[in-house]
Amino acid sequence: MTFMLNTLNRIIILLIIVLITGCQNESELLNKMGNKDNLSIELKSGGALLAVSYEITTYQRYECDFEELTELDLAHLNPSEEKQRIEMYLMPDGTVNMVIEELDFERTINIPHEIAPCDLPKIKRTEIIGNSVTFYDGNRKMLGSHPFQSIKNEAWADQMSRFDNRLVSEQPAKSFAILQSCVFGYSIEEMIEDAQVKGQFIAHDEHFVTVRTNLSETRQGATTARVVIVDKSINKVVASVTYNENEKVISRMYFGYQNDDIPLLRATVSETLLEMPSGAEAWQITTSLLENYKFNN
Repeated sequence: MTFMLNTLNRIIILLIIVLITGCQNESELLNKMGNKDNLSIELKSGGALLAVSYEITTYQRYECDFEELTELDLAHLNPSEEKQRIEMYLMPDGTVNMVIEELDFERTINIPHEIAPCDLPKIKRTEIIGNSVTFYDGNRKMLGSHPFQSIKNEAWADQMSRFDNRLVSEQPAKSFAILQSCVFGYSIEEMIEDAQVKGQFIAHDEHFVTVRTNLSETRQGATTARVVIVDKSINKVVASVTYNENEKVISRMYFGYQNDDIPLLRATVSETLLEMPSGAEAWQITTSLLENYKFNN
């Protein structure tokens, strides 16, 4: 069961990267073990407003003074590389159905310690449809299914419902790029005004807006603060930094976009400060590259 929970955690990370967040035959689809094309066709014919696919390659590494680490510390450092194909289907009610396919590629990983062999079946495909997530192995044999809080974005569905679904990919691509901005539905002026009303620290010039938020305002018991930087020219978050109660940086995240009329997300870098069992610290650095976007194909 642990391997499925780990995959759930990875799914949540994927959603944070991409979404920063009803199919009529959900139960039937969950039990199908057909190929990916059949599933895609059924989801589209079920009335999807938008179909998006792309590939994401993720590299996880660590930066620290390795000479200070104990063997137990090293055992907690597990560099990794993985590549996935993501498919998203936006339904009329705002539900987002997803298919995550694990892809094979040449790895360059160098793990500094041995990892015990695992004979558990490897998850190669994950389907999120409505309120369920289902896992399959490489032979499309179902490994398990769990309840999952459905992904919903009604504002996005409302926007897409105004477009002719037969349009070329430009308009769906622009809609998806807006969603990736992390400030969906916001104008820069509204962001500034909202921050001022809440008494948050804010600074802005002709290029960027910087807003500092105390997370205790949105999370009960939280004592950390976050600074977000928005690029005015593309109305997108380009960086965020999180501090602990002692004003020490504990995480950073950077977002890179392609430089054209449709600035889709192309890369993210996440840096998280970890405390090892010995008390030593290490930075976990996760880089994700997004490519091969396709819309309504």
